[in-house]
Amino acid sequence: MSTTEKRNNNKDNEMVQSAFQDKLTQLRANNCEEMPTPELAILTRTITRLRRDKMHTHCLQVGETVPDFEFIDANNVNRKLYEVLESGPVILNFFRGFWCPYCETEIEAYENIQAELTRLGCAYFAISPQQPQTASEQSESYKVIFDRDNKIARDFGIVYELEQLERNLFESWGLMLDKVNGSDGRELPVPATFIVCKDRTIGFEYVDVDFRARCCPEQLIEELKSFCDYR
Repeated sequence: MSTTEKRNNNKDNEMVQSAFQDKLTQLRANNCEEMPTPELAILTRTITRLRRDKMHTHCLQVGETVPDFEFIDANNVNRKLYEVLESGPVILNFFRGFWCPYCETEIEAYENIQAELTRLGCAYFAISPQQPQTASEQSESYKVIFDRDNKIARDFGIVYELEQLERNLFESWGLMLDKVNGSDGRELPVPATFIVCKDRTIGFEYVDVDFRARCCPEQLIEELKSFCDYR
C-alpha cells in the first residue's frame, strides 16, 4: 500500500471513529434528558452491581483459548468457528439485540469498516441472543449469529442475570425479552468484542459492564494490525 493510500485510509478510519463517538455521546445525552430519574437509576444500579462483582475479570482473557461453536452461514450451512479461523483471525462482537440503540449504532459502525477488515484477512461476526424474525432476515443478516439461550456468550463468561426491577423496566417499555429472544428473558450478554487469532487464542478483548461503552472501530483495526499478519 502506498503512502497516499495509507494516509487516505487513516483519514477514513478517523472519520468512522469520530462519527461513532458522536453518536454514542448523543445517545447518552438523550438518555439523561429523556429518561425519568427512577428508570435511569435502575440501569445505573445494574452497572454498579456488575462492576462490584468484577464481571469483566471473569470473562475469557487475552491469551486464553476460545471454545469452538457452530453457527449457520449465508448458505444455511452449519459451520464452526475453528474452521473459519483456519483462514485468518476472527472478530466476535457480542451485543444485546437490535432493540438496543447502542448496539445498533455499534453494528452500523462495524459495517463501515468491513472493507478494511476484509483487506486485513479478518472475518467478522456479530452474536446476539435476539432470534431472527424471519428466514429472509436470517439470510440477509448472515454475519449475525443467533446465540440461543446465550450459550456462546456463556462460554465466554459475559452473561449476567437481570434483576426483577430491570426486567420490569424493560417490560414497561414494551420490550418482552422472552419473546424477542425466545427464552425466559432472564439473561443478557454484556456487550463485548474479541479478536480471536488463528491459533484459537484471544489476541484482544474489550469488555465493559456499562452497556453504553463500546469498542471504537478504529481501535479494533489498530489492535488487529498490531499482532496479525496482513498485506
